[in-house]
Amino acid sequence: MPQPRLAPTLERLSPSLSEDALFARFMREFGDTSRAEFLDLAGNPLIVDRNLFLNRKNEWKIMKGERAPWLLYTAINIKEPDEIWLEPGRRGGADKLYFFSRFDVERRGFLACLAVFEREQGALGMWAGKTNYATTQFGYIERKRNVEIIDARMLYRRRD
Repeated sequence: MPQPRLAPTLERLSPSLSEDALFARFMREFGDTSRAEFLDLAGNPLIVDRNLFLNRKNEWKIMKGERAPWLLYTAINIKEPDEIWLEPGRRGGADKLYFFSRFDVERRGFLACLAVFEREQGALGMWAGKTNYATTQFGYIERKRNVEIIDARMLYRRRD
């Protein structure tokens, strides 16, 4: 991966905000408050919406772990990632797009971001959001990128 980039000066969102308020603030980075269509840097059409922040029970997971304070950095990860990988569906599962970014947040250390979009295996058209988060556990993203993604190919890499 490219070297972690110096994090832009963005507001860190307060975990005291409601899930709806956090989500609306994230969506404003895409010019809407609920749903946006976005073309990524590899040319993939994405649907950016609440599905990035819902669990399997259709409940918010936007407050899970370290997600809330770093939410705006995850928007940068989708808009300007370090890398985009395509993993073809396995065992009848969905095709997946993985977005990875790493930031140097100075005194706070490093921040790693991951977003996943998917669509039916072999399908064409829009990619739907599956998950989106940031973590200061830097090794977690490295494991995800280097071990868990199988038979993937890189579609885009940021140049330093």
